[in-house]
Amino acid sequence: MRIFIYVVALILVFLMPKQPKSTSHKFSCVRPCVKGYGKASGLAHHQATCPHVHNCHSRHAERLSQSKDSRATLKEASLARLPPQIQASSPSKSFQGQLASRHQSFLNTPTPSPVQPNPAPPALHSLPPRTPEPVKTTSSGRRVRLPGHYHDHLPEPPRPASPSIEGSQTAIEEETITSTIRRVILIVWDQLRTPPNSFGLWRKYPKRPSFDPDRQLKPEDLVNHGRLSSTSSHGSALDVPSNPKSPQQSSKPPFWPFLNQTVHLLMSWLNNGATSKSEEETNRLVKDCILSPNFCVDDLVGFDTHCENCRLDREVSKSDSLAQFTESSVNIPIPTGSRETQNVTHPVPGFLHRKLTDVIREAFNDHLAHKLHYTPFHHFYQASNKDGQPHNERVYGEAYSSDKCISEYKHIQQHGENPPDDANCKREKGIALLMFSSDATSLADFGNATAWPIYMMLGNLSKYDRAQPRSGAMHHIAYIPKIPDSFINIIAKINKSFRPNRPGPMMAHCRRELMHAMWRMLLDDDFVHAYRYGMVIQCIDGIERRIYPRIFSYSADYPEKALLATIRDKGTFPCPRCLVKKDEMDKLGQASDNQTRFAKIQKYLATRVASARRAIYELGMSFQSMSVCLNLDEVSATPMVNAFVERLGNSFNLSDMLPVDLLHEIELAGNSLAAQLDERYRQVPTFGRSGSGIRQFFANSSEMKQMAARDYKDLLLCAIPCFEGLLPEPHNKRLMTLLYRLAEWHALAKLRMHTEGSLNLLQSLTREIGTLFRQFREKSCSCFETTELPREAAARQRRKASSQNPSANSHSRLKRLNLNLVKFHFMGDYFSHIRWFGTTDSYTTQLAEQSHRQVKQLYGLTNKQKPAHQIGARYIRQRVLHKAKEEELEEIHKDSQLFAQHHIIPHNLDEPIDMYSFVSNNPDDPAKKNFIQKLREHILGRIMSRPFDGDMHDDFSNADRNTIRIRNGRIYRHRTFRVNYTTYDVRRDHNTLFTRNQPFCMVPTPAAVLAEDPKAHPFWHAQVLGLFHAEVQHIGSKSSDLTWKIVEFLWVRWLGEEHHEDYGSGRNIARLPKVSFIEDLDVQSEDSGIEDSYAFSFLDPSLVVRAAHLIPAFSGGRTSRLLPYQGRTEARGDEEKDDWVNYYVNIFADCDMFMRHLGLGVGHQHCTAASASLPILADPQDNPPSREGEDYEMENDTAVLSLPVDVDQNHGDMDDEDMLNISDINDSEDAEDDEDDTDSGDFRDEDSYGDM
Repeated sequence: MRIFIYVVALILVFLMPKQPKSTSHKFSCVRPCVKGYGKASGLAHHQATCPHVHNCHSRHAERLSQSKDSRATLKEASLARLPPQIQASSPSKSFQGQLASRHQSFLNTPTPSPVQPNPAPPALHSLPPRTPEPVKTTSSGRRVRLPGHYHDHLPEPPRPASPSIEGSQTAIEEETITSTIRRVILIVWDQLRTPPNSFGLWRKYPKRPSFDPDRQLKPEDLVNHGRLSSTSSHGSALDVPSNPKSPQQSSKPPFWPFLNQTVHLLMSWLNNGATSKSEEETNRLVKDCILSPNFCVDDLVGFDTHCENCRLDREVSKSDSLAQFTESSVNIPIPTGSRETQNVTHPVPGFLHRKLTDVIREAFNDHLAHKLHYTPFHHFYQASNKDGQPHNERVYGEAYSSDKCISEYKHIQQHGENPPDDANCKREKGIALLMFSSDATSLADFGNATAWPIYMMLGNLSKYDRAQPRSGAMHHIAYIPKIPDSFINIIAKINKSFRPNRPGPMMAHCRRELMHAMWRMLLDDDFVHAYRYGMVIQCIDGIERRIYPRIFSYSADYPEKALLATIRDKGTFPCPRCLVKKDEMDKLGQASDNQTRFAKIQKYLATRVASARRAIYELGMSFQSMSVCLNLDEVSATPMVNAFVERLGNSFNLSDMLPVDLLHEIELAGNSLAAQLDERYRQVPTFGRSGSGIRQFFANSSEMKQMAARDYKDLLLCAIPCFEGLLPEPHNKRLMTLLYRLAEWHALAKLRMHTEGSLNLLQSLTREIGTLFRQFREKSCSCFETTELPREAAARQRRKASSQNPSANSHSRLKRLNLNLVKFHFMGDYFSHIRWFGTTDSYTTQLAEQSHRQVKQLYGLTNKQKPAHQIGARYIRQRVLHKAKEEELEEIHKDSQLFAQHHIIPHNLDEPIDMYSFVSNNPDDPAKKNFIQKLREHILGRIMSRPFDGDMHDDFSNADRNTIRIRNGRIYRHRTFRVNYTTYDVRRDHNTLFTRNQPFCMVPTPAAVLAEDPKAHPFWHAQVLGLFHAEVQHIGSKSSDLTWKIVEFLWVRWLGEEHHEDYGSGRNIARLPKVSFIEDLDVQSEDSGIEDSYAFSFLDPSLVVRAAHLIPAFSGGRTSRLLPYQGRTEARGDEEKDDWVNYYVNIFADCDMFMRHLGLGVGHQHCTAASASLPILADPQDNPPSREGEDYEMENDTAVLSLPVDVDQNHGDMDDEDMLNISDINDSEDAEDDEDDTDSGDFRDEDSYGDM
């Protein structure tokens, strides 16, 4: 009986339906769905397709609709009880329904609908914040590192600005209308908060956007296309993807303005910007034109290039949607120097310019218009501190998410006026962020041909699109003419007191007059009207908006900033933004300096300027007279009417228009170097791409001849290993600390994405940099005699010889470190300007320098007669003709798809290697010892899913190794290896490794090593000796698949972290990590009896994080101890017999490398340094006052910054005097406030222009 019951019970168990397993998932779906996930990102992906969630949303929408109908019914009933005149002023329900239906019909139709006032948008919801997964920590408080395998997280576009989950709707309560009705204007902000993406990034809109350009973003749009395009560097200046057609362009044929498609193809090739014939240009002609299916020879009968260009120029001049260049003469007043003589104005010809309002209209309907942001937003990041508690940090990056943009946008919404002829305009109000830049450039290598273009960009466009030189985002506004040499003779005839042999003050005054007279013409009446009342533009989505243009920034070098701010260049108060004295500019970082920056703003003094100009133009006074200098010298002003204040009103803030410029202010600075430095710099290896990486140093770096900004930047990033040991102690340690902090400050100032944590660190570093420089000046520079560079002494002698006093000292003069420089003072503005304008890459003059390339290319196509006219005409032709070709779009799309992969190794068979012949060719080579056995161990470990441990698989026997077969005993060698990675600013980028000149890479430290030593460095480094792939097969009893598979592997030589009592690394002590090659020691395995070495092994390419930049520690010299072999080896170059003792890990090679070691990268996620946290908070006394009328709101008002630092905090033998921690700075600043600077030397502050 018991057996029978037992059998029946078993049957019932198998026949009963299985109950769902209980889960303890943290994130569960809605009922009745039983899905659960451990992360919020997994739940979000599931709910996008879950039918239960869709049903829940439908029911919620139905209840919401019923609630709206009920409220509308009650509202109509209450309105029926009001007097008739009040009922007439209330909007009806039917009218709102008509607007909603029109808006919906537009969204459902591909073609633009008839122009209507901006429809009322549907209500949106406030979304709850994402709860991030708590960070796991050890008992000591350190974060648990990434175990074993490296995870490559792909970038993700931001979540769309529309509700995707249930949320609460903010209801606006209406007051009961009493008998006495008061007129109250209530501004209601329909704020919107988007859900966070998988990286924790979310947005907070002050007003629900009517158009979200990021909704259409795809993962391939987050790839840095501009750096990867295979097109020619001299290709078309406008080479962009196709886009929705604007209403103005919808009626034009595709070959407009030519008669047929054949001529259009040929003229497009002609105007592609190429300046010379080449094989590539010939291929373009054949592929793009002759072989095109639209090409027909019969269409070229009677073809003439000049006639077709004239046709193009003529048709473009008739177009209302394209802004044309017009030539004007600029009249500038010339002082007569006499009371009796009337003032005379003289024209300066050749001012080529475009109408600003026309350029703005064109920009809002061109090929990039579908990417414009009409509504700014606050950008936030959900971070976690060291305790795992979540908090929101503000993210700074784009111009349209900056404090200045949001402040201007709110002011427009509240106070933006409608024109008198359209006082009741209900169109949506938007903002156009105008970002100007100008810079003079030389057009030819020989001769004096120059150009001074004025460019304009729209800050509504992403800076990643604006940074691409061929995107067409940079608009040419004007070309500033040069004052002719004959102008001196004209002035001499007008002003009898003018001396032609000393034209300095008068010509400087005329140049100022010319600049502001040109800007008065650019800021014409139409622009001023649009600035006040806005301009109605039918945007790319077919909706009319009232756009208010605002000058967001004007990027220029210092002399031009002084020109625009109407102050004296290098005067008593040389800063165009604040009233700091020249002899107090060395107080960078001190409390008094910060107070001056924010309390004493440089303002335009219209009354004093008017008084000075009356003395010059009406009373005939000279520029040096007391009547002129008494009013202006107190603030270093010039007798110039500022065009911006005159045209845009006295409330226009000039200092708010001029942001910092990293290119001219930091990367164009330098100092004298030692002769031994040249040899060290020439041995620094290259890194990264030629356009943005570290280049080879060929010339003598100490001479600093013909150096561009990129060269100074590379000198700074590689300075620590090159300078080490050149000075005696303690000056060497002081210099190393200064160089480290300066490189760290430069990396932070150049970041493309900032959080509150990184900005606080930049602010603290600014204080420390000021203290370090002052200590270096007082304690180290005073111990050495430094002199002019030879070229500086020669230039001084030439100037003396050409002057009236020909006596000149032939010896080099003594030079002292001078900190009273305006560029040194500008370093204190970076952290506040990043908060106000966005990150520095958005408004750097490097963008203008890149645009100079196009101007120079167009100049090469002119006949050198009136080049500005021909450059302008060819520029307009390029904007009209050049669109992206289908094959180029497919190539870019294909390249973007490749970036989803972690790495790319070509599987070509061009270089096969027989393993046995390869090993027997040089059997004494220690790198080849046990090559085949190690390779089989490596492949077997990967097949068996062993965690990465440096390929120390000692438990594999010979029988296990023999289960790995390599087809025909051949491996195939390759020379390049591209690894893709996600950057700190959530973009996709890549490194290319070459086995000869860029062979170093970095991989995550194995989990076993981190478990044994939590203080170990988070990355291992290796030198790639070879890149291979092979066809392998796994046989034997443990094999689950007998098919042949392609396996990729790297042959590497390992480097280990240097551990010495006298050296420590990390940002706490301002020292770079130091590594060295693993010493080649034979270790006998107990299992197999094979002698092995851990110095060489194989590596899975999927474990590589990215390439690394290792610089030899030159002061340590070279040695053969690490690899005691004097013959030819695969581990060294052809002529090398030994190795460098140590290498420095250059964590400042680029911003992504720096953020990966710092640990504050938003996009890194588990592939960054994770170590002890050091809270670095900004000093409250240094916090600048809020420049926005209303501070943004955060749910967590207090954000605690947890800054990961490097793990090794060994201070070595550094003295307390040289250990400059942030806490030490405040103690030393008070003592230095009263010190007087007695240095009288002048640091050469010359700008060196070069293509960036």
